[in-house]
Amino acid sequence: MKFLITGGLGFIGTKIIEKLSNEGHSITVVDNKDTYGIISSEGLADLIKWRTRNWDQNNVQIINGDLLDRDVCLKAFRLRPEVVIHLATYPRAKVVDNDPIVGIPKVIDTTTNLLWHSSKFGAKKFVYVSSSMVYGDFIDGTREDSDTKPQNIYGEAKLTGERLTKLFAKRDGLNYVIVRPSGVYGPGDLPDRVVSKFFEKAMKNEIIELHNGENKVDFTYRQDAAYGIIKAAQSDVANTSFNITAGNATSLRTLAETIIDITGSKSEVQDVGMHKLYPMRGTLDISRAKDLLEYEPKFTLRQGLQSYYDWIRQYTGKI
Repeated sequence: MKFLITGGLGFIGTKIIEKLSNEGHSITVVDNKDTYGIISSEGLADLIKWRTRNWDQNNVQIINGDLLDRDVCLKAFRLRPEVVIHLATYPRAKVVDNDPIVGIPKVIDTTTNLLWHSSKFGAKKFVYVSSSMVYGDFIDGTREDSDTKPQNIYGEAKLTGERLTKLFAKRDGLNYVIVRPSGVYGPGDLPDRVVSKFFEKAMKNEIIELHNGENKVDFTYRQDAAYGIIKAAQSDVANTSFNITAGNATSLRTLAETIIDITGSKSEVQDVGMHKLYPMRGTLDISRAKDLLEYEPKFTLRQGLQSYYDWIRQYTGKI
C-alpha cells in the first residue's frame, strides 16, 4: 500500500513509518523539519537519526517542505498515495495559543490543502490525527460522541480540522478516520513536554511543580499511539472517530510520584495552582477502538515510564 505521512519525521510519525516500512509499504513523508525553537537544528537532526534508525529506507521517500506550499503537496500527491495520515502540526498546544496568527494556519490551512489534494488525486482514505483537546473539560469515560467544547485555541483549531475533514468527505466522497490521542510520551520525545520535564527535574533532584496536581491525563505510550493510528489507517472502518489512548488516566501528582520512584530521586512535589491553558481531563473511553479496530494498548504507565527513563539514561548528552 502507498502511504503519504505528513509530519513523518516527528515523534509519532517516525514510529508509524518504522512499522509500515518494514512491512513493505511504500511511504512518502512530507516534513518541514521545524524545531519550533524547542531544540537546536543539530539536536533535531540527531533526534531524527535515532527515530529513523530502524526504518527500511528503501521504502521511504522524504520531501522536505511546508504543507502550506501547494507545489509541495502536488509533488507528494503525484506519487498517488492511497492513504494519507495527517500528523503534521505544532508539537505543543501553547505554541498555537501563544502565536495563533502563525499557529492556526499551520493546523487548519495545511489540513484544507491536504483534503483538497486527497480528493482530487483519489486517495482512498484520509486519517486526521486530532487531539483530546477538542473535548475541553471532560470526565472519565468520555466517548467519541461526547460534547466537544475546546478550552484553548489549539483544541478549537483541531476541532475545525475535524469539521473540514467531514465536510470534504460529504462533498467529495472521501473516506476518513479521525483519531484523538492524548498525552503521548516515550523514547525520542522532545524535552519540553510534561513527562520529559518531570524526568529532568527528578534526575536533578529539583522540585517538580504541578499546575493542579489532581488534574488527570490519559498518558499514552508512543508505540501504542502509533500502532493504534496504523490500525485506523489499515482498517476497512471509515467515516468515524476513535480515541486512541491508554484508556486509563493518571493524575499529574501520581505521574510525578511514579517518576520520582523510578529514578530514585529526592525531588519533592509542589502544587502551584491551575494552568489557564489546559482543561480538566480524565480517562477516554477506548471501547470503540477495541471493538472495531482490535486496538489494545500494551504498555502500562509504569512500563512506559521505565522504558522512557532507560532511553534518557542511555542517550542523555548524545542527542
